Amino acid sequence: MKLKYIIPSFMAIVAMLVGCNDDYEAAHLDELRVSSSYLALSQDGSSAQFTLNANADWTIENTNDWLTVTPVAGTAGETVVTLSADAVLSARTATIKVLSGSNVQEVNIVQGKTVAELATCKQVLEGADGKTFRVRASITQIANTHYGNMYIDDGTGSVYVYGTNDKDGKPSNDPISSWGLEVGDIVTVEGPKTTYKETVELVNVTVVKVEKWFVKMIDPETAPVLPKEGGVLNVKMAFKGKGVVPTIADDCTWIHYKTIAITAGVPTAVEPNPADTAVVTFTVDANEELTRKGTVTFMSSNGEASSSVTWEIVQKGLSNPPSGDGTEANPYNVVAALDAAVAGATDVYVKGIVSKAPTSLNTKYNSLTYYISVDGKQEDELQVYSGKSFDGGNFVAKEDIQLGDVVIVKGNLKMYNGAPEIDSNNQLVVLNGQTTMDGINNPGSYRNPFNAEAAAAFIDGGGEGNVFVKGVVSELVNGGFGAQYGNGSFFISDDGTKYGEPTKDFEAYQVNYLGNQKWVEGDDQIAVGDKVVIYGPLTKYKTTYETQGKGAAYIFSLNGKVK
Repeated sequence: MKLKYIIPSFMAIVAMLVGCNDDYEAAHLDELRVSSSYLALSQDGSSAQFTLNANADWTIENTNDWLTVTPVAGTAGETVVTLSADAVLSARTATIKVLSGSNVQEVNIVQGKTVAELATCKQVLEGADGKTFRVRASITQIANTHYGNMYIDDGTGSVYVYGTNDKDGKPSNDPISSWGLEVGDIVTVEGPKTTYKETVELVNVTVVKVEKWFVKMIDPETAPVLPKEGGVLNVKMAFKGKGVVPTIADDCTWIHYKTIAITAGVPTAVEPNPADTAVVTFTVDANEELTRKGTVTFMSSNGEASSSVTWEIVQKGLSNPPSGDGTEANPYNVVAALDAAVAGATDVYVKGIVSKAPTSLNTKYNSLTYYISVDGKQEDELQVYSGKSFDGGNFVAKEDIQLGDVVIVKGNLKMYNGAPEIDSNNQLVVLNGQTTMDGINNPGSYRNPFNAEAAAAFIDGGGEGNVFVKGVVSELVNGGFGAQYGNGSFFISDDGTKYGEPTKDFEAYQVNYLGNQKWVEGDDQIAVGDKVVIYGPLTKYKTTYETQGKGAAYIFSLNGKVK
């Protein structure tokens, strides 16, 4: 059977001018009409209607699985046809055909946004499969020129592009040559996300824009971790612009520009326009504080366009720098207390880890003498001399204070025979997160923390309240900690193995950082193999045993360090 399509040339011109106007009326057929040849459905799911007028029986064909059409057949006369669809992550289109005798009308349907919003690589990695993303990022590696497979990175993460269309929109047609792409170029690409095994991919992408590189790092491609002593740093790069301009971030006063040495590229038959190279030399000050990070941006331009690359430089600091101001809200750490002891500071608060436990109870004063340090090691120690318990009360046994306990003590600092100490009549303020001795050795306490299986049993048994859970990090969730919310998620087990068994894999879910503080850029990132003690309330989500989220719990100890 031949189908009669009546689409005169002037109607095609009208369609081009009108485009996707909702009020556009399809080409007129006396025997078959539709009120609209274009319908739009919202991304979150909706319905739309068009009116069908036919002089004979009619049917609708080419309906898609995701599109519900009601009715799909009818008799002569006027009929209202309803189209509906569930919510969609990105755009999708369909074309249905209305047939009556030898006449046909087409109705085009689109749901969702046809142009994807710009996203970061991190948002792609965390996004849902099937959703279309548009990403602007640098090409870090070209894996296959014929298909256009490559890795792109925008500083928030790395995404694998599996398949790129060439300039004519054709796949598997050497798009790398078609677009003239090379490592270092910044590309804006758009395509749907999928996950193949553990690899996140954007598949068969369309290239929206190419920004040619003018500068890129050569050796090393990632910034080194500098020693705390500082020194000289040489940075080598290739550039195709008119020189290289380094810019040090305003807050990085410890990095200083020194010299730049440029070597011109040598043209060859293979590369008639080679890149020049530059070695930029900086000096870096010694670091007497915590580990710090700084950024240097290198820019090159040809006068009409430019590109830049930013290096993040990390410099190690002191292992135990002084911190705190001696108040109850912000106690001195032991290093700061050692300095304050020279000045004879009074009525101050000091936090530390017991490095030498009491050898006996002073039965005359019911007091204990012990030593504390920043990390529990027997170096840079502070003696807590003849200390009392909570609120100045009596200790009852030398075991009341034990090796490894985390304490906050209030008292007067002084030097005695050349050694720093907290003078007698000091008093205990906090012991392992508690303000009383009640339950100090109970299961779930700092001295007797739960492991993953014990935590699961505690949750299943209806246990409530804040408890300690100890383990070794076995897997990071979405990279661990993030600056957006200041918390992080990761799994722990007894030995750092991810078992895939709910009772052996405990999740530290949305926990705060050390000292119950929000994680910020510059803090150490949690890593697989780290030894942690988590403190807070526990719960169970489906089959996962975990801490309650949104910062209800926090890292009390990380690799033996507290804050």
